[in-house]
This record gives sequence, structure tokens and C-alpha cells, in this order.
Amino acid sequence: MPHLFIDKFKNIKFPVKSGDVEFLFKVDNLIACKIDNKTFFINVRKKGDKYLVKYDKITRPISSLLKKAYKEFVNLTDAKIITSNVEGIRDKIPNSEEYMLTINNKFDFNKEIIVEIGFGSGTHLLHLAKTYPDKTIIGIEIHKPSIEQILRRIKHENITNIRVIDYDGRLVLSKIDSNKVHSIYVHFPVPWDKKPHRRVISKYFINEAIRVLKKDGFLHLRTDSDNYFEYSFNKFMNLNQNELKIYKNRNLEVVSKYESRWKRLEKNIYDIFLINNDISKDLNEEFDFSFGCLDATKAEKKAYIFDEFVIHFERIEKIDEENYLLKVTMGAFERPEHLYIIAGKKSYYFNKPIKHKLNQKVHNTLKGILKCQKS
Repeated sequence: MPHLFIDKFKNIKFPVKSGDVEFLFKVDNLIACKIDNKTFFINVRKKGDKYLVKYDKITRPISSLLKKAYKEFVNLTDAKIITSNVEGIRDKIPNSEEYMLTINNKFDFNKEIIVEIGFGSGTHLLHLAKTYPDKTIIGIEIHKPSIEQILRRIKHENITNIRVIDYDGRLVLSKIDSNKVHSIYVHFPVPWDKKPHRRVISKYFINEAIRVLKKDGFLHLRTDSDNYFEYSFNKFMNLNQNELKIYKNRNLEVVSKYESRWKRLEKNIYDIFLINNDISKDLNEEFDFSFGCLDATKAEKKAYIFDEFVIHFERIEKIDEENYLLKVTMGAFERPEHLYIIAGKKSYYFNKPIKHKLNQKVHNTLKGILKCQKS
């Protein structure tokens, strides 16, 4: 991601607008930015005798928005750039927003859906799009360079049936209607041997996959990890009823560079197909993530543990006399979200949580913890 080093910068009064960028407020090393209704933080930290300006990991936007924010920040503060890699980082192709999906929007397609989680270089994603031109292919990835690479290829090859989501694949399925998906592909996910709670495959994920899959649709896991194969197989076998197909060292029509490397080393590759035999109930849920007044002084830097989820206030910073910035990890133990909340008389999420039923419980509990006293 683009970053730069500057010598120094003059203080500015917030809020202020420069070019297309609104600088909303500053708290400690974080500066809140807004461009075209997209909000994110840039991080300005002193490093020796200079300052590093970089993205914030939780709210990181695409490179093109960061570049705009950096440029206007430098102009506004009369800073002098010492070193920068900004020009070396390519923007994603222009006019590609039509191919991106926002996680909090409802996914409503007339066509059947195919989902690939963690598409990497995009080789298999493009293969799916060309093999199934009558279906909508949803590619889910959090690695920004991979996203920008696939967007350029989509544009160059004039492929119209791919949509891309920049989000945690464990959570995206909850946004898709029941019985809508033809197939789900999880190819070579990170094994996370030391942190198994971070794995894509889990009880919750499998249940959501069954819900969104049409009858006779399938979930395809492909892995080169013995541990991941055994772990996933056990998860699938814990279902009350299932139909599995398992293969070892099976050849596919399309092979990524990653897979080719392991094949040359004669490493085993495993496939598990979970076939869905159910017709699930329709997804019909409404959510309210509004706050009203929150009293940030009630927040403690600790984890609040509940039966189904955790709320952990990791950072509590005062913005001004009325408002605080809260950095919160919240959600199910194996799939929490990292969010910022602006807490005060008119509180709000700086970056909204995904809308699903467990997060509604988490939200309501958080409101109860930080409820303002009636005056």
C-alpha cells in the first residue's frame, strides 16, 4: 500500500476540506478522511526525525483514495516529502466501481451465483466466469493488490459477469439469499495451524454455505495442508446429514502458479465436495445499528465475554469535549470484526459492521454497556 515520509507538518483546524478530501477530525495519530461518502483513517506517526504517513489497517481504502488523501494532506499542512512509494503503486483501473460490491448492500441478482473465497491471482475466478457466462461470479478477497489485478483483467478482457468484494469471506455468505448459489469454492485457504479459529471452514461457515446453496449445489474445498484437510473433514462429518466426495491429487482444468509449484514438489492435494441436499428457509432479517447517546467513560480496556460472542474495547481516545473514539473487536469468537465507534451524544460506527443476526445481538449488548444516564 502507498505510504510516504515527510519532514514535518503544521497543525490544522478540523474539520477542513482540501480538494475532494474532507479531513473530519484527529485523534492521537489517526486522521479521519472522507472522499465521496467513503470514510477511512490515515495514520501519521513520528519515526526518528521524520513522520510516516500510511494507511490504517482497519479502515484501509483502495490505493486511489489513499493517494488523494496523502496529496491533500501534504498540501494542507505544507509538509515536505522526503521519500514516497505513492507513484509506484498503481491505481486500480478507472471506472471499475461497477464490478465492486459493498458488504452492507443486499446482494440481489436475477442470475444464479457462484462464489470463490480468496481468489488470489484470479486464475480460477476468470475460468469460472468464462465457463459459466450465464451466472454471476462473486470473488471475495482482502488482499488489495489481488483485487486491483483482477479488476484490470476484467476490464481488459471485457468480462461482465464478475463482481468483487473486499471483505472477510467468513462473513459474506450471510448477505446472500437462501438457495441462490450454484457452488462455493475455497481453494488453498491459509491453514492457520497456530490460530485455527481464523480458518474459513467452521461450523458457522458450513451452515451458512448450506443455507445459500441451491439443492444439489456444492461447496468445494481444495487444500495442500494435511492438517486443514483432516480438520475440515471432521467439521463436515459433524453434520447430522451430509453427502461428501473426496479426492486426492485430482487434476483440474485450470491450475494456479501456487498449485503448479506444489505439484512439481509432489505434494499431496486434497479435494472435499460437500453436496447440499436441503432447501433452506428464506433469509428475511431487518437490522438496526443506530446508537443515540453512548457514554465512552463506561468502556473498559478488557474483553467482555458472552455465550456467543466477545466485545473487546482495545482503544479509548478522546476526540474533543463531547466525543470519544473507541476501537472495538466484536462478534463471534471465531470471526470477530474490528471497528471504530464515535461515542458521544450522537454516536455512530465509523465503519459499519456487517448486517447479520449475531451482530445485532452484539450491537444491542454494546449499547447496554455504554448506555448514557438519563439527565
